[in-house]
Amino acid sequence: MIDKKSSYPVILVPGVLGYGDDVKLSKVMPYFGTMSASAAKTIRSLDIPCLTATFTPAAGIWERTCELYAQIAGGTVDYGAAYSKRNGIPRYGKTYDGFVEDWGKLNEFGKYNKVTLVAHAFGAPVARMLAYLMAFGSQKEQAEGGDVSPLFLGGNSKAVHAVVTLAGNNDGTTLIQALEDKMPGATRKLTDLFFKMKGDYYTDEDVEEYLQKSRSNMFYEMGLDGMADFNKRIEPNPDTYYFAYSAEATRDYARLLPKRKIGKYENPFTSKSYQRSMKNKRELTLPDLRHGGLPVAPTAALIGTYKNYLADAPLATPVMHPNDGLINTDNTLAPSTEAVRAYRSVNDCYPGEWYQMPIWEGNSLGYLGVFQRPDKYRDFYIDMMKIICNLIEE
Repeated sequence: MIDKKSSYPVILVPGVLGYGDDVKLSKVMPYFGTMSASAAKTIRSLDIPCLTATFTPAAGIWERTCELYAQIAGGTVDYGAAYSKRNGIPRYGKTYDGFVEDWGKLNEFGKYNKVTLVAHAFGAPVARMLAYLMAFGSQKEQAEGGDVSPLFLGGNSKAVHAVVTLAGNNDGTTLIQALEDKMPGATRKLTDLFFKMKGDYYTDEDVEEYLQKSRSNMFYEMGLDGMADFNKRIEPNPDTYYFAYSAEATRDYARLLPKRKIGKYENPFTSKSYQRSMKNKRELTLPDLRHGGLPVAPTAALIGTYKNYLADAPLATPVMHPNDGLINTDNTLAPSTEAVRAYRSVNDCYPGEWYQMPIWEGNSLGYLGVFQRPDKYRDFYIDMMKIICNLIEE
């Protein structure tokens, strides 16, 4: 047990290939825990409710956000009249019982029924979007009129207590870009795989149409341009705390890149002048086998060696080479468009701001328990809850 000022339910938000409590596999190998220990059981052992969301495999950020809202609040997924019309998809999806009764409403003790969102990788923008919509709503959906989901009305900023991103895709990854460069057609094959996982009948035309819709195309959204576009459209919820946990599974074996400071705003080496100076210099960023590089070696090496200076794709320089096996490490820090501080103590945290945790020498999958000692994995989530459950509420 731990001392705590609050015990708001924790909703675990998985990444691209994630699955939740409604999948049978989660009973024997949960997404958050895999072969190590169940993060949900660890959190529940602290008398804190904890559940794991699940998503449609090929869904992008908006659709996953709508699905997450319905799973927490209960009811039928509403993707929005404006969104469904714009993208040519059915407006309504599955119906859920709900994770949290009277979520976002005042309880008998005069306090709001809140949730904490703990999100991994591509789950990070989904959690951020949910916190944003709960506070500000969607002007496009409101303008469409008719029966508008409460999710799109906003005005419920206190519904999300905290957003925690674990190796979160907060500024985009070069992985998809690198895959497509090295293996042309990789994105199409991945799209085909996700459509098969979805289980619906589809044609080649459906796949092509999906890839051409940039803002609802998951692969575009995961990349540098997609996340840059996403970050322009949202802002922090003023009543929500934000924390970013990051990992690095590579190192510069040529030792030409200076040691980076925690937090991209303290890092002078991300400047354009430094990037230009590095353009023609040798560097060798490869998986660090001593610190978690082995399980993600192929993708870590791919990201760590990929460069692009052509105008037809986002700029990718050696500064972006350090990575956690899935995402460039600097891009898992707090979003570059939002205010951030280095985490000092639970008593020095304020809502509406990001707090960056020290960069962990490990890989993205380590947050899921892959090749982690069960005791250390459980301790990680217990330490996290010590922070989240003792944040000052104004």
